[in-house]
Amino acid sequence: MKKNIVVVFLMCWLAGCGGSNNDTSQSPSLSENASQPPPVNTLPSNPIEKPTIDYDEQLLIDIEEFVKLAHAVQYFYPSEESKNSDWPLFIAESIIELSQTPVNERASKGIELVRQIAPYLTSIQNQLPNIDEQNQASTWRQNSPIDEDVYSRALITSSYRALQTESYVSNHLFTELDYHQTSVYLPLYLPSNNELTGQTYRTLGRWQLTQNFMENEVCMASVSSMWASIQHFWPYFSQVSVDWQSSLPNLLSACTEDDFLERRARIYSEFTKLKDNHINIALPLPEQYVRNRYIPFLYELVEDQAIVVRVEENQQTGVEIGDEILAINGQKIQTYLESKSDTSLKNDLHRTTVPALSDVFKSSADPISYQVKKPDNQIINIQVTPKLLSELTNFYGLRYVPRRDEALEALSDGLYRVNVYKVKSAETRDIKEQLKNAKGVILDLRRYPEDWQGWQTVLSWFIKRPAINDTLAYYWQGAPNQTDIQIQQVSQTINPASDSLNMPVIVLSSRDSQSQNEHSLIFARSGGLTIMGEPTSGINGNIVQLDLFGGLNNTSSQGVTFIYTNMRANRWNGDPLINAGIEPDILLPRTKESIRRQVDNQLAAAIDYLKQRVE
Repeated sequence: MKKNIVVVFLMCWLAGCGGSNNDTSQSPSLSENASQPPPVNTLPSNPIEKPTIDYDEQLLIDIEEFVKLAHAVQYFYPSEESKNSDWPLFIAESIIELSQTPVNERASKGIELVRQIAPYLTSIQNQLPNIDEQNQASTWRQNSPIDEDVYSRALITSSYRALQTESYVSNHLFTELDYHQTSVYLPLYLPSNNELTGQTYRTLGRWQLTQNFMENEVCMASVSSMWASIQHFWPYFSQVSVDWQSSLPNLLSACTEDDFLERRARIYSEFTKLKDNHINIALPLPEQYVRNRYIPFLYELVEDQAIVVRVEENQQTGVEIGDEILAINGQKIQTYLESKSDTSLKNDLHRTTVPALSDVFKSSADPISYQVKKPDNQIINIQVTPKLLSELTNFYGLRYVPRRDEALEALSDGLYRVNVYKVKSAETRDIKEQLKNAKGVILDLRRYPEDWQGWQTVLSWFIKRPAINDTLAYYWQGAPNQTDIQIQQVSQTINPASDSLNMPVIVLSSRDSQSQNEHSLIFARSGGLTIMGEPTSGINGNIVQLDLFGGLNNTSSQGVTFIYTNMRANRWNGDPLINAGIEPDILLPRTKESIRRQVDNQLAAAIDYLKQRVE
């Protein structure tokens, strides 16, 4: 999504973003005389044993104030020392330090700690560094908390005059933050000839601390880092109603839970409020909670009922495709799924569909009771003992969202189905040759495309006009709490192929169509093609992945990995896509009857649609 970028400058103040009172309207005079802040303490290097900590209400309030300040400095204090510091580790150790500080000294202790990295953070405005137009200075140019893939986070240095001609840098010399109900000033530009230089924090120096998520301080540093990346960079606050400021104390408090499942549930519930279907939070999982078992049938929500769509070969539960799950362990299925929805990390469209689909996996061998209704209304009660994944055999049955392995399928009466999500760019010439004599074509975009060029090439054969997609945008952040935003619009075009195909065509969408899948559907709509199926998932735009304390990946098993959407994406008409999806021109969901008969009713309807236009 990096092609044909059209730049649009726009300053805006995001309503609903929350945050401190960041008054950046009063920039200091460029010739103002500024006294120096006090010297900074050297970072310690001899950690001692961590004390036992009582996380009382006041300490949690003080930690909340501290982490808000620390993360604002992390992302907007323009120095190499800040850029190269391990902020999550610094915050975790600082939380211990605050706990050992008298209550009435914690506010000043917090400033003292952060100033070891950022010495020009000050509560006295005239202690901000003096900058004239010829000074070499540094500032951030950033649209993301990390420099990754299509995103940019760069500390740039030039003369202050030259920096003012740069795109997407801060419009102010400093910002004013609220810290413990007093003003703290954070420079957004730093001259290169500073008398005070911060230190780069890379290792523990005060307290011994294992980087384990169940350590309260590591958990708090992790969740505050996730919260801050959303607070300062997530571009959807004007489209999603959420009190994100209130989520921070809830997240910090969650880290005092001793039970892992309760801790995780409270964290997940706060991020579910964002309704961002890209969000994923990978936490180190205690062995007893690993979902390494399964039940031999899979159900999904079909017409708002839990219908079995696939079963394992030779399973003996008595459950069959098309059966309806009424209750699980004595709990009505609607209540059962709703109990999982608040921690699903999914939007309103998927808060119960995803828990239903994933309920096939279990972590315990305890038997599960199911109440099941047969198509003839007979009700049976069964108990199923989850089996180890190592015993898994083949499942059969047509999925709610069908999936095919072939890129091209010949149907009856001269009609063809192109499974666009399977098309590779190397195959397009051969596929097009086979379609030249087709009477009508179904473009199946119900699943995520595997090849960026493949689906674009296929669409170019059928679109009726240039397909313009200008629904994406980068949000460049010049100050904390999204108080200085410049928007860079991204515009992309697919032009009709010079030797386009002229025949009736219909496009299929599904509720699982998400991200690049929705991106392709926007091109289809812009190009004049008709879409049949269901409203899509409701999120598009490239993700950002934050690996905290090493992350949870192939090289680290103790950290936290956090993924979210960092690019703004709308519908083709400019309306919000998030939590809404793309509405099809012809609404046609899957049905219970089609599941029971093992028929793809959406494909059948698409065939009928084409036949009417061929005849």
